[in-house]
Amino acid sequence: MKVLQVLTHLDIGGITTYVYTLSKYLLKNNIEIGIASSGGDWEEKFKDLGVNVFRINIKTKSELSFKLLISLSQLFQIKRKFNFQILHSHTRVTQVLCQIFHQLSGIPHVANFHGFYTQHKKRWGRKILKAQGNVSVAITPEVKNDLINIFDAKENRVKVIVSGIDLENLKEGKPLNLEGFPKIGSSGRLSKIKGFEYLLKSIPLLIEKYPQIFLYILGEGKEEEKLVALAKDLKIEERFKIVKKIELFSFLRSLDIFCLPSLEEPLGLSILEAQYVGVPCVASCVGGLKILIENLKTGIPVPPKQPQKIAAAIDFLIKNEILRKEIQENAKKKVLEKFDFSKKVKDFIEIYEKVLR
Repeated sequence: MKVLQVLTHLDIGGITTYVYTLSKYLLKNNIEIGIASSGGDWEEKFKDLGVNVFRINIKTKSELSFKLLISLSQLFQIKRKFNFQILHSHTRVTQVLCQIFHQLSGIPHVANFHGFYTQHKKRWGRKILKAQGNVSVAITPEVKNDLINIFDAKENRVKVIVSGIDLENLKEGKPLNLEGFPKIGSSGRLSKIKGFEYLLKSIPLLIEKYPQIFLYILGEGKEEEKLVALAKDLKIEERFKIVKKIELFSFLRSLDIFCLPSLEEPLGLSILEAQYVGVPCVASCVGGLKILIENLKTGIPVPPKQPQKIAAAIDFLIKNEILRKEIQENAKKKVLEKFDFSKKVKDFIEIYEKVLR
């Protein structure tokens, strides 16, 4: 079986990591994988994995872009070279592209949905050009509900495969020599939707009790300058640092508390990574994070946009060592049982076999 996965780019991010992990385990099950994208930082990683990598001119956010016509022609060229039997799309523009290709060629199309779509409910383009494929894969039940309730997807054509992390790839990174106590950390794209500003605003509320507290955020993005400026306004610039290009699991193993204050989150892979490493977590009670954070069992949920609640949760965890250890054990056990990506690949293979039939 040959599958062509199609996404906008191969730069670092949640979807790229997801596609990489899926490709890895599909290859282990003797399925040939191709990747079509506009390229990016992870292109060589995919090649090293044994994936057939192709370039298409699809770096656009508009499903009406002329680039779709160019990419459509390029997909037909890839079909002649790689002779794929299934298209598996992962972003909005590639879903439209693959749906058009499916209509013209008859090649089955599996459309993977990675996020929430309530903010797009007034975008008629998404209702007219549904591009939901022969089967839609939703990464959480909440994403499935969006597809059905907002975009009229047929329930029997939406399959939930809850995402996970590649436990096989988790390295025994050595803790870094980071200053401060407690060391509070977070990771992810530096964007407004991650809610990092509310995490920064929680630090002044904790400084009196913990004068050596330090906040680290591992990531890059458009909000970096704003976050640095906010730290100066809050007079915590000496208690805050954005870190880059360091090994994730060494970073996680250096923390006392991990906090993800997202305003919206389809699942929250960074929480799963922290839980597996054994860092107690505080996270917004939104989206897929509700699946990962059970109050006082696998973490502490907090309402979004509320620095006072974040500070209170951090303070509570620091004060309760026994509870921290219980949360660490419970969370890691749950990750091992329910979020091991290698155990999910059989569900994708079943979908591929179904659409081929």
